[in-house]
Amino acid sequence: MNKRNLERFLNRLEELLEINGCNARDLTNAEIILEEMNIPKEEQEEFLEDCRNSGGFCDCEIFLNSEEYLREKYTR
Repeated sequence: MNKRNLERFLNRLEELLEINGCNARDLTNAEIILEEMNIPKEEQEEFLEDCRNSGGFCDCEIFLNSEEYLREKYTR
């Protein structure tokens, strides 16, 4: 995941959360977006693990808990 892809991901996640909301259980929207972006499976798994490790256990928590960590890690 590079800086450009991270921005695309976060923008699309915001769109999907406005449409679908967050189920407060998992990263369904995040998984959909990573597939849409054709991110390789191994990279998807690492990214989602980074989300979970930084407190993003559902889609809205990516913004609440993980965004700062993800920006630091993936915008170098």
